[in-house]
Amino acid sequence: MVAERRRRVAPLLLWSLCVVVASAATPPGDGLSAAPLGLGVDKWVHLGAYAVTAYLAAFALRARTARGLALATFVAVALGGGVELLQATLPARHAGLADAAANAVGAVIGAAAYAVLGRFRTSERG
Repeated sequence: MVAERRRRVAPLLLWSLCVVVASAATPPGDGLSAAPLGLGVDKWVHLGAYAVTAYLAAFALRARTARGLALATFVAVALGGGVELLQATLPARHAGLADAAANAVGAVIGAAAYAVLGRFRTSERG
């Protein structure tokens, strides 16, 4: 039981550590250029990072209900908010509402992906 819990939680903890370290590091160059839909590459990175975070949180929680998915989304949004607060204290970083919004949208997408992929896994088994 404990080994199973560790196997589910470890990816979330390792990923979250990577996100925090990357978010605290001095960014390379002079910024990131525009990407699809007129959003900067940084917003897509935020979206992707927090989609993965929410997906891993749902996996760690064994989310099977809307409540579990909401909790996984909350975990990812809370991490994103904490990172934005951390960045506000770092001279080489910038905290912003647009980044927090991208984090939240990514979290919702990640939880939704977990729900959809979970349904596919259930239907394949029988």
